[in-house]
Amino acid sequence: MAVKNLDSRSHPLLGMTTEGIIKGTCCIWLTAFLIAATALYAAEPVRSGSYVLGTVVRVQQRKVYSPDSTIAGSNPSDAPLTSRSYAYEVSVRVDCKTYVGRYETPFNYLPAAFTPDQPIRVRVTKRVMHFDLPNDPDMRMGIVRRRSECGQ
Repeated sequence: MAVKNLDSRSHPLLGMTTEGIIKGTCCIWLTAFLIAATALYAAEPVRSGSYVLGTVVRVQQRKVYSPDSTIAGSNPSDAPLTSRSYAYEVSVRVDCKTYVGRYETPFNYLPAAFTPDQPIRVRVTKRVMHFDLPNDPDMRMGIVRRRSECGQ
């Protein structure tokens, strides 16, 4: 039986050099990455046509203080500083459903687009309302309530 003289840099079972194995593995990973990236980009939903026209029905402002409570028996001077933030509940009607979204901010400010009886472009998902505003095209609010007003 003849023993094949292999270079010290070659793989004893495959007869390939270690550099060749590394290059081949890198090419496979790069190809897999490019295919996955292309598939994910192609599967991304088109958002431009998914906005519908809704109407702002009502806006309520609420002051929120954090933390909400102190532990019983604690010294008030040891209590953490409270920070003031504001919460707005915005009701938007789309067709015959009304969605109430909550918007929290450290500022006493809500964009002027959220004025009652004003039309607004909105995209409603299961838990979030997305708004297409001129200065904030990706504004969103979590949905806290929904109500159907259709004649059933």
